Amino acid sequence: MRVLFYIGSLEGGGAERQTLHYLRHLDRSRFEPHLHLVTRSGRFLECVPGDVPVSSFDEQPVPRLYVPGRLHRRQVADLAATLERRRIDVLCAVTINATLVAGTATRRRPTPWLAVEMADPRLAFDLEISRFRLWKRRLLAAAYRRADRVVAVSEGVREGLREFYGLADEAISTVPNFVDVEEIDRLASETGPRLEAGRFHIVSVGRLHMQKGHDVLLEALADLVHRRGRGSMHLHLLGTGPLEDELRRRVQALDLSGHVTFAGFVENPFSYIKACDLFCLPSRFEGLPLALLEAMACSVPVVATDCPSGPREVLDHGRCGRLVSVEDAPRLADAIERVIADVAAARETARAARGRVESEYSAAAGIPKLESLLERVGRRVGL
Repeated sequence: MRVLFYIGSLEGGGAERQTLHYLRHLDRSRFEPHLHLVTRSGRFLECVPGDVPVSSFDEQPVPRLYVPGRLHRRQVADLAATLERRRIDVLCAVTINATLVAGTATRRRPTPWLAVEMADPRLAFDLEISRFRLWKRRLLAAAYRRADRVVAVSEGVREGLREFYGLADEAISTVPNFVDVEEIDRLASETGPRLEAGRFHIVSVGRLHMQKGHDVLLEALADLVHRRGRGSMHLHLLGTGPLEDELRRRVQALDLSGHVTFAGFVENPFSYIKACDLFCLPSRFEGLPLALLEAMACSVPVVATDCPSGPREVLDHGRCGRLVSVEDAPRLADAIERVIADVAAARETARAARGRVESEYSAAAGIPKLESLLERVGRRVGL
């Protein structure tokens, strides 16, 4: 069965990394994965398996004259032509921008398809769609209804799809994001950073964007360092993004220069996470955060916001890590302080978290769900 995965690019986000997991782990005796991008770019391009054909929309010449709607129409025509040229059996459109194009392209070249939503649209839509929002929301609702199946990566995303687009519950399947535990173990065992001894090291991994709540984490850190006397705290921010300059200024304003490291993009974040004492996810919203799953797989204690959606599901309602209110710096500081106060209990919880990832969120647990869905969509059986 030839399956075409369609996504904007392979820049460093969770949707792109999850798409790589799909490409790597599909059973080659049953599936032939293909990849089509809008833009052939991103640091993860080199990670695409060698047996996966890759093509992109930006290989075409660009018209000089801008006409509203032309870009969308060209992308639709390009995807339809790709489906025909490669004789694709099933299309898997990842993220809402891909779904916008796929909804029309699959009418031009009839192809069974599924739409994968990585984020709760109730919170993510306005960030991802900047123009013509009302019109695009209607187009997306129609596209989701035309899809043979809509995939939500968490129950929270499923609820958002129902509420925001008015989709029927029976049209949606939940296929959680998953991680490659064996690969994480291998990379985590490599030599990590040399961290200063005698400090309590906190790591946070994610794009430096307002969604991720790093500003709230800095406020919590300032509370711990300056008001609670926790002078040994050190925060490591792994990632880049549009708020980096603003966050650097905030570090200066909070007098935290000696307590924060901006590590940028780290090729192997797992050895870095493994070397730290605590992983923190201060997000305002998520879909189902891969970084949290990866930290759990590294057996590192975690503190996360109880944001919509994902952390509560992943952490089993707080049994596998601490949950705190969104945008509540004092409560976040409290949770970090509790980990410091009882490191042994935190590490025991981290071991339980590792077991939960292995049983519920590993590739071995997740890929059969996707494969079953692809086969049903491809044969239009049981839908």
